[in-house]
Amino acid sequence: MLKTPDWGMMIVFYFFLGGIAGGSYFTAAIADNFGGPRDRQVIRLGYWLSLPLVLICGILLIADLGVPARFLNMLFTFKFWDPMSIGAWMVGVFGLFSFLSCVLSLSSSEAMVTLRRKVSLVGTLAGFFLASYTGVLLSATALPFWSEARLMGALFLASGASTGMAAISLLLFLSGGSTGEAWGKVKRADRYSMILELVILAVFLGLLGSAAAPIIQGQFAPLFWGGLVVAGLVVPLVLDFVGSKAKTLVALSAILVLAGGFILRYVLLMSIQA
Repeated sequence: MLKTPDWGMMIVFYFFLGGIAGGSYFTAAIADNFGGPRDRQVIRLGYWLSLPLVLICGILLIADLGVPARFLNMLFTFKFWDPMSIGAWMVGVFGLFSFLSCVLSLSSSEAMVTLRRKVSLVGTLAGFFLASYTGVLLSATALPFWSEARLMGALFLASGASTGMAAISLLLFLSGGSTGEAWGKVKRADRYSMILELVILAVFLGLLGSAAAPIIQGQFAPLFWGGLVVAGLVVPLVLDFVGSKAKTLVALSAILVLAGGFILRYVLLMSIQA
């Protein structure tokens, strides 16, 4: 019998927060490189949101390993076959880019802005890797269901983008920045990312076929269908379309997207270990 990795809630939160960190950084980088002066708040929020989240990811990895020295050992000894080793390295690399982008965002000089934009383009690659590599590694295991889930990395990446944008739009709402053009841009981008996530999820389930039983049947089915598909994707999309001018509904949509992103990772990780 194959042994499951016995991952708990700390790893679920690590996957979830890593996805938001990568998605928020990506949103900031896109606004930084292709937006205008009105997107300045989105740029700062995205960069400064990614930094504490990636720090928390590092803390969660250390806590899950039990001994801080093991985390440091993984940073100095790279093991490409060990998901925790790759995770430790990617947390460190992406954390460095997040820190640099945050520091550079404090300056408005043309030279610093140009440097920040170049840094963000490379940092986005690290953020994408952090958001999606866990799904790729899970699908590369020999465990049932995970080994059949070839699109898990793409699903995690799409979810990271949507949750990152949802987090930024929620922060804009809470900080009173939901009246500007940047708010509308982020919400439209989040809408497209949710549609993409739904499409990938449908293809993901179609390719899995009967192998999807651990998540679409049994004890995790209500959470998957009701929590992720309905409350985490369909309802937010409906709220975005019918209540696009009602900012409280759009904020509620963002909260539901974040909850759906968490449920996605919880169900995919826990169903195989139940």
